[in-house]
Amino acid sequence: MKNTFPVWVLLMVGLMFSLLGVSQAGEADLLQAGQKAYSEGKYTEAEKFFSQVVARAPDDHKALRALAETKIKLKKFQEAETLVDRILKMPVVKGRNVLVYVEGDPNPHEAEVVDETVMVVDESAAQEKEQSQSFIRGDVAKQVPHYRVYFMKTGKMKLLPKDKTRIQYKGIPTATRDQALALKAEIQKSIISTQHGRADEEMVTVPAGCFQMGSEQGDPDERPVHKVCISSFQMGKFEVRQKNFQAVMGANPSQNVGANLPVDSLTWDEASDYCKKIGMRLPTEAEWEYAARAGSTTPFYWGSTVSGKEANFCDSSCELNIREPRVTDGFKHTAPVGSFPPNSFGLYDMSGNVSEWVQDWMGVEENYYLMSPEKDPRGPHSELDACMRVDCIGAQSITNKVYRGGAWNENAGALRSANRRDSHFQLRPEGTGFRCAKSSQ
Repeated sequence: MKNTFPVWVLLMVGLMFSLLGVSQAGEADLLQAGQKAYSEGKYTEAEKFFSQVVARAPDDHKALRALAETKIKLKKFQEAETLVDRILKMPVVKGRNVLVYVEGDPNPHEAEVVDETVMVVDESAAQEKEQSQSFIRGDVAKQVPHYRVYFMKTGKMKLLPKDKTRIQYKGIPTATRDQALALKAEIQKSIISTQHGRADEEMVTVPAGCFQMGSEQGDPDERPVHKVCISSFQMGKFEVRQKNFQAVMGANPSQNVGANLPVDSLTWDEASDYCKKIGMRLPTEAEWEYAARAGSTTPFYWGSTVSGKEANFCDSSCELNIREPRVTDGFKHTAPVGSFPPNSFGLYDMSGNVSEWVQDWMGVEENYYLMSPEKDPRGPHSELDACMRVDCIGAQSITNKVYRGGAWNENAGALRSANRRDSHFQLRPEGTGFRCAKSSQ
């Protein structure tokens, strides 16, 4: 009698092998499945796969980032930020040193990753396939992803299948940290966009008066000191916050992101457009200096020295080579608006935090201070006479706008009330923001 193996037995054996493969799926398989689901727009499904990887390998920065990006798609911004913060807490290291965990071996091994992915036939998988041939007919074993690693103790190079191996980096590369910082900024901007803010700029009435504009002890473009009289006007009490700017403009160019941080690194065009959209304008340079001095005649509106309690500049925690190592102001980058005492007019952060765009062009080819009118000077060129936006090819005097006040990324000397800086109006000077003004009725 001819022996026949029951079909149902073959089916059960096949199902057993199939389930075994799923239950023992390695982090690499789960990561690949998550990436496939993500690329197909199946974000809930991708979230489940990536979450399993993170549960198994909590220090896998690639899985953490993939899960964070998926959370962003699902608008789970707070959860995404927590995941990115886990990456940022990891030490930054050079090289590709890892700990290798191999299935069946409880002890990790120090090694260096030579290749992240090498496609080869997994011999152990092929052997398992051969052993099951009497029950199941299958295809030839396919190529599967392996790690190529160099073991420190033995001095040998090996290929290890990803589904049976876990590697743990001892830290993250600098590039990975930079990518995480950029992702966190994206998340924070998304969080700001959910706050439904509006441009509620609190204004301060600046009284009319006269003052001596400029400084004989400063840079050449601050001379000569000359008398200027300003009509009463209104000035923003604070530098424009990111939540206000983003609510009006629908974008946020800031490098240091936070709802109550001043918007930074924006063009003069963007600053001017924002003020116009809320029915205001940028202050003139003369208005700005008059408002910053608030009746003072000293280099800084609070006096002649800087202790770190008056304004935010490049202090001991600043990473730039212009930092002042003897002084600490409490902030590494920008500070929430209003973190320091106001001047005598009740205006905050007129020195430091971010520099501030003003209305005026910079008169490079002529010394505007020599010919400036005494009453409400408007700068060397009116907006109608100056070349604007597209056709600005030519003299620097009609392409560069002035910004004032010093910033977190400038030294203490830049905090002086008379200090002047300029940049092309379509560029984004790092650490430059603005506040709006309005003529009194």
